[in-house]
Amino acid sequence: MANEHVEVRGLPVTHELYDLILFIVHSFVRPTTTELYALRHNDVVVADDPKRLILTVRNGKTGYRAANTMEAAVSVYQRICERYPDASGEDFLFLPDYANRTTASKIIQRQFHALLKRAEIETDIFTGKNHTLYSLRHTAICMRIILSGGKVNIYNLAKNAGTSVDQIERFYAKHLPLSREMAENLQAFAD
Repeated sequence: MANEHVEVRGLPVTHELYDLILFIVHSFVRPTTTELYALRHNDVVVADDPKRLILTVRNGKTGYRAANTMEAAVSVYQRICERYPDASGEDFLFLPDYANRTTASKIIQRQFHALLKRAEIETDIFTGKNHTLYSLRHTAICMRIILSGGKVNIYNLAKNAGTSVDQIERFYAKHLPLSREMAENLQAFAD
């Protein structure tokens, strides 16, 4: 859509939407005005071993937290820095030209909905529920559980995502398929 210069309500869809989607999926942050849209450059530290971002969520749903991202979020942040080379520490990461973060959020929501509509994936075929930006957070958490082969520490994942083990069990992991790796993890003993 960005390459085709598509506009949604008179505003162009840019590669920033692509980066925002990747960022949510690899950072576990909520796409809200107090988390994703509140992130500023001062809230980001690039760390090594393993390669990741350490994000400071100042006033998220569950209060203050520091969170690790997956490695893919690092390249997203590098593109943000290239996109806005004159950004200062207190500038927002996404749509920094909009001081009103609710406005920034609504712009992205409308563009994301247009993207879903264009791709004909507005509704989840299994649940019948509409996809939203929040669905990307669900994807992030579920991907860690599945792609870790049952090795991810669910308490660590919950803390990092600013949620609880109970919430992960009730809303995220509820419909995950059983796997051989999960059975092996269940039957594992310490070395």
